[in-house]
Amino acid sequence: MTDTRRVPGYVPRALAGCLCNFPIIIMTAAVVFPAPAPADGGDEPAQISVIRSAAAGKRDDQVYAAYQAYRAGNREDARYGYEQVLRSDPDNRDAMLGLAACAVRDGDTRTAASMYRRIIQAFPRDVLSRAALIGLQRDRQGEPVIRELLAGQPDNPFLHLVLGQLLAGQARWAEARQVFYEARRIDPANPVYTLNLAVSLDRLGQRDQALAYYRATLKLVEQDASDLNIRPVIRRIQSLRRP
Repeated sequence: MTDTRRVPGYVPRALAGCLCNFPIIIMTAAVVFPAPAPADGGDEPAQISVIRSAAAGKRDDQVYAAYQAYRAGNREDARYGYEQVLRSDPDNRDAMLGLAACAVRDGDTRTAASMYRRIIQAFPRDVLSRAALIGLQRDRQGEPVIRELLAGQPDNPFLHLVLGQLLAGQARWAEARQVFYEARRIDPANPVYTLNLAVSLDRLGQRDQALAYYRATLKLVEQDASDLNIRPVIRRIQSLRRP
């Protein structure tokens, strides 16, 4: 991204499933924006056209520092940073999303879900938090909601990802493959989308294509310095290469 102060898109977390001892990487995620959330709780961060106060600037710096700690794998410092922001700004969307992401990574789905609900209460139009909550809970009844959200935001890769997760949870792999393909088409640099596409192809028995996308995932992780666990990817590549 051209703006180095803008935190990259999604924080992935594998949820469930297995494929020949290879985990199905069905991701849920949180989005962290270092800029203040829009005052009206809109779907996208507002464009800041006024000079921010010193306090707002400090909160931005704290959120960014917390995210950097998260990226480095130091979730204790990340949580502390986000919590400090919320002490002075209880409805800071960025900090709430960051805490939700930390909880998801720690496997604390109850806390993550509670935080997403808190965000939705403060920002009822927050599409990403609504989708993340549905994906986190693997709520099949949420499929119509995600499809409705996609109708309004067809180029939102995360919504495609969550829909793919719901479809995969019902073994609707052909449909999931197409949805994961769309997510990757929209954001080809995100290794999460490429990996989910690879898994769906693998489950459909399309080994050569799956292998190509697994390899592409490794390259993207290397380029992005992602915290995505690549060890099961490497093992699956080795398995698919065997005669």
